[in-house]
Amino acid sequence: MSNHVLLDSKASAQSKLFTLLLRPILVLMLSAPVIVLLLSVETSPSLVTEQQISGDELSRIESLLLESTPQTPTTASKQELQLNAEELNLLLRYALNIMNLAPDWAAQLSLGEETLNTKISLRINQGPVPLFLNVHADFIENGNLLTLSALKIGRIGVPDRFLQYTLNRLRANLTSGNTAYLDFSELLNNVESVKLAENRMNVLLQWDPTLISRIGNQAQQLFISGPDQQRIIHYYQMISDIAATVPMDIRAISINAFLIPMFAAAREKSLAGSDPIAENRTLFQTLAIYLNQEPIAQLIGTELAQQLEPAPYIEARLQRRQDLAQHLISIAAVTASAGADLAQMLSTTKEAYDARYRSGFSFSDLTANSVGVTMARLSTRDSESALIMQERLSNLQSESDYMPEVGNNRDGLSESDFNAMYTDRNSPQYQSRLAEIQALIDERPLFTGLLQ
Repeated sequence: MSNHVLLDSKASAQSKLFTLLLRPILVLMLSAPVIVLLLSVETSPSLVTEQQISGDELSRIESLLLESTPQTPTTASKQELQLNAEELNLLLRYALNIMNLAPDWAAQLSLGEETLNTKISLRINQGPVPLFLNVHADFIENGNLLTLSALKIGRIGVPDRFLQYTLNRLRANLTSGNTAYLDFSELLNNVESVKLAENRMNVLLQWDPTLISRIGNQAQQLFISGPDQQRIIHYYQMISDIAATVPMDIRAISINAFLIPMFAAAREKSLAGSDPIAENRTLFQTLAIYLNQEPIAQLIGTELAQQLEPAPYIEARLQRRQDLAQHLISIAAVTASAGADLAQMLSTTKEAYDARYRSGFSFSDLTANSVGVTMARLSTRDSESALIMQERLSNLQSESDYMPEVGNNRDGLSESDFNAMYTDRNSPQYQSRLAEIQALIDERPLFTGLLQ
């Protein structure tokens, strides 16, 4: 009997010991995600960068874009990019600004011999106590590409074995039937070499315009929602109906023949409860695709595009010029989709590119671009402004309601001629010319009382 009591007492003691040991283990296991979170999240950013882009910096960005663009972008060629750390960080800051990620995001790169170091600080809440996710990643040269060699999130260093396993699993999952990833992999395969030196990165690659266009289209589609796709289909079918009514013996029509009925339809949909900003944005996107004779699949994907009859094409003109209509609507689509800052940058860079490589700098084209930026900015600024623009655009009387006369402009300036007249695009003389053009635009009846 005493043996049984002794055994029971011993078992009870072991059970209590087991319970005492198990409890902290269970608490630790249940607390592990919280601990990881606490170690990952911090109350202050590890990085703070200047947010505003100065005028001199904008000019530098334009120059970098111009220098990085192939002389013939539509032709396959070998392209070499050379950027130092300051230029890379300037482009990075600009990208964060135009994507409206600043000031919640901050990022910075530094270059060393065969190494690239990155720091990212992201504010993850808007409460009274700020919380930040601070990430530090190191890349090294590995053959023709860069390889992630180290990753630290907050105060947690990700173990190398776990990091490589995660990257391999991610690649395997993405490769399986993911067209976008396959195209991105092809783009990486076109990179012949990446060389990192002290404060400089050199990239040598094969420029494939077809692949670049395909990746750009896929990226664009990521930001087009299902409801927006249906809006685009609606406006594309409307464009088709308008074009079909044009007699066969008429070669071209005014751009107003599209703008007036399309914005009337947008206003009708908005008054019935649709989002006027979304209506105006997708209207510009769809009309730009049509005027540039590009496939509607760029916006809605191949599957939906196959269900649509191709719209019959009729040339649209502004002040009797097709190129002005294309400039205005194309830059309006960019403005409505990505913002006025990026659109203005693309506009001036495109004219500088034309001055260097093609038909020359054109103030007429620049005027049409500026009208497109103003028209789209006001059409998507807020719901009230969007509704007013719908009403005014659906009641246009003439092209002069929004477009100044450009017949007296001196166009076709070569780069040397432009520099002789204006020194560069940051000079007071050039800025004064831009201000004159914008003043003429601001006086147009379409924009009266809406500019701030």
